[in-house]
Amino acid sequence: MRKILLGTTAVVGAALLAPSMAAAQEAPTVRIGGFFRAYYGNTQQSGRTSTTPSGLANNATGATANLAQSNVNGVPTTESNVGAPATAISTTTAGAGEVARLSKNDFSTDAEVHVFVNGKTANGMSYGAVIEIAFNQQEGRNIVQQRASTGKTTASIDEYYAFIASPTWGQVRFGDEDGPVGGLMNSGVITNFGTGGVYGDRESFVSRQANVRTTTSPGGLGDNTKIIYLSPQFFGFDFGASFAFNYGVGEDTGCPTNQSSGWCDSSYAFTGASNFGIAAAGPEMSARRNEYQAALRWRGSLAGVGLSFTGGYVGSGAARELSPLSVQRRVFQDLGVMQFGAQATAYGFTVGAQYEHGKSNFFWGNLLTGDRPMDQTFVGASYTAGPWTFGANYVMQTVEGASRTAYGYNAAGALTLSPNAAGAALMRRLGYGIGGNYRIAPGMDIVAEYSSYTIAERGRDLDPSNAGVQDRQTAKVFILGTRLAF
Repeated sequence: MRKILLGTTAVVGAALLAPSMAAAQEAPTVRIGGFFRAYYGNTQQSGRTSTTPSGLANNATGATANLAQSNVNGVPTTESNVGAPATAISTTTAGAGEVARLSKNDFSTDAEVHVFVNGKTANGMSYGAVIEIAFNQQEGRNIVQQRASTGKTTASIDEYYAFIASPTWGQVRFGDEDGPVGGLMNSGVITNFGTGGVYGDRESFVSRQANVRTTTSPGGLGDNTKIIYLSPQFFGFDFGASFAFNYGVGEDTGCPTNQSSGWCDSSYAFTGASNFGIAAAGPEMSARRNEYQAALRWRGSLAGVGLSFTGGYVGSGAARELSPLSVQRRVFQDLGVMQFGAQATAYGFTVGAQYEHGKSNFFWGNLLTGDRPMDQTFVGASYTAGPWTFGANYVMQTVEGASRTAYGYNAAGALTLSPNAAGAALMRRLGYGIGGNYRIAPGMDIVAEYSSYTIAERGRDLDPSNAGVQDRQTAKVFILGTRLAF
């Protein structure tokens, strides 16, 4: 679950910045914050292995070689290899089925440094910026040249944005940040115990076999560059909205090479779009176009019980397939998901629930034409007494499986649909987490947590490293460690 860092954000407009004698302006001040955490993890995962995808080879140091730009329609086949040149190791002789067996036990560390800049204009408005520097850019060591490589603790930017705000007209953020539905205004998502339960740090210990580590959490919607408006609260109500042209982040075009590519931030049609494993799977992939989010929330109390209700919607257009005849063809559905959440807090207890329904795959990606919509229900509860907090949460999702209709071209170059002979099956994703934390000093917690996450899809082999069809994958993780926020 993404973090909400500031209660103020930004708007642009020269009229709002007009000087006034009502208040003295304040020059920007800088504060450093962030977190550090160190955990022990015990992971029991079905087929506890890491399997090399087709077309990759491993070199003598155990690092995965990058793909050459000669794959289907010139589009790389894995996100981690986009834009990197091929190594000296031949990828033409490599095949699927190379397996690394993984231990159940590991230590995991992570940290972020946050820079907070805050100032005040002459007419009393707040302004500034937030920059989050993370140190977990990639999941593994990556060779970028024959001898050079980048480690998994390479520094990168998580979120960064500018803001300006007034207590009377609201606030706006402009930059790479969550949206109102993507983490800023949600209700019912209870993650204030352990590391967050099913939306916590369990993914740090799970390999990406069959995407058993991926959850459709609000924070997973993405930090694509956007402009966000958040209103003040009126009679308990506030609302927010955001807009982004695409799913791109940061500067530059996002194109991995000087060749044409669907990975460019602003691409609206590209060859290879019908290869759903490339273009629509998740964050920073280019299928999403003109994304908008809107949410309305009410917060108040009744008979001493704190209440919060949120209704929201996220939608977008979609890029198109650029066929061999240079004709744009529609292969994706527009993104469109409704979200409703509610929570209540009293006497140390907090309970909540959230429901989502709409056109999305398992990771906030655009569905292909003909795919069925996503349904997801989340429930959670926690209890806080002094320095102790305990809680649990549960998520259940059904979404279109991978045994869907296949896409291709006929002799004339027209897009064709070929239904799977066995029939498409729904993917079911079930997870739960239970845990607690003890605050031993301000900002310093001891945490313990157990979580389980299962993916099942009838007839689909989710673990090709084992013989036979393994149509169910489960990852169970126990975490014990410490977390410091500063």
